[in-house]
Amino acid sequence: MGLQGTIIRLTRYSAKGIPGETLENARLVSGLGMEGDFYARGGDRQLSLLALEDRQQIDTLTEPGLCSKRFKENILFDGPAALNPGIRLAAGNALLEISDTGKHCFPECPLFSRGQDCVLAGRKFFAKVIRSGPIKTGDIIRRDHE
Repeated sequence: MGLQGTIIRLTRYSAKGIPGETLENARLVSGLGMEGDFYARGGDRQLSLLALEDRQQIDTLTEPGLCSKRFKENILFDGPAALNPGIRLAAGNALLEISDTGKHCFPECPLFSRGQDCVLAGRKFFAKVIRSGPIKTGDIIRRDHE
């Protein structure tokens, strides 16, 4: 994301393999992730983020890849999606730091086996929560130069 975008949807996952719960508001907890989220366990991948244009592209694939069926974002945002590790983002009162853009392709993926590009390659993001705080849909998410 260049400088600014908008939070379109927040999703919390209470357990692995269960559809997420769409939220209007969420609390991000420093060093942990989204309060009540199954994946909020600390580490470098406390939250997952995806740009709206990428989600729309994934949802319209006639032959989705292995990961496009599995990847579920906590924060869906509308705005440019060019983020690198170390970039800090402010949203609501919370502060995030992009920790990983990692996506490893699997040989069993139909896209990978055909040599096709994956929508998620370098376009899904993981973040750590640096400062706790509430966020909500409609919040501006912007680069922070703190």
